[in-house]
Parts: sequence; structure tokens; C-alpha cells
Amino acid sequence: MNHTRREFMATMVGAFGAAAIIMATPSRARACMYGTWIVRCPKGHDDEVTEGTCQHVCEKCGTQVFSGNVVTVVCTKGHANRVDTGDRMTSWKCSNCGTECRRDSEQKSRRDPPDRGRPLG
Repeated sequence: MNHTRREFMATMVGAFGAAAIIMATPSRARACMYGTWIVRCPKGHDDEVTEGTCQHVCEKCGTQVFSGNVVTVVCTKGHANRVDTGDRMTSWKCSNCGTECRRDSEQKSRRDPPDRGRPLG
């Protein structure tokens, strides 16, 4: 079966158009924290998150705690740290006192992904 150059080009343009639509579709947020953390919602409520999370809704008021990749973590002394988690975060030192904010840091697993968190500001 012979195909003309025009049919070939029409097929290629259609295939590239479909690929472009798929590539342009936004992906869901990938901001994740692994381990046990205390996170603070925008209304000031603190929740304990265990086993990590990629998104968290406040247990007291239902407000989304993450804003994109940004979340507020609380250290053991109660200091709030607004942090951009990047793709994943496994550790964070308090910007006020230097203590580890992750509550189970002594049990940090080798399976935890590499830390990507960075401070805001």
C-alpha cells in the first residue's frame, strides 16, 4: 500500500500534536516530607504527620497546610519554620535554634530519598 508524502506529513503532525498536548498537561504537586513532623496550618493549628506526606489538610479546620511546595514545620521548641520542600524533604534544622525539626530523626531510614528542602527568604 503506497502512501503519499502528504499523508505521511499529516500523520506526523497529528502524532506530534497529541504528544504536545500530553506534555503541556500540568502534573500534580510533588512536594513531600518523609518521616514524622509537626506542621502548622495557616490558621495556627499544629498537626503531627507520621510516615510523611505530600499534601496535608489540617485536622482541626480542614485548611490545606501546603501552599505548592511550601509548608510550615515546627521544631521541638515550638519555633515555626516556613520551608520550601522542593520535591522531597527528609530533614530540617530550625532557623531559630538549630534543632532538628523532624521528630523521628534518630530513626531516619536509608530508604528516605535525598533531602531537597531549602529555606524561604
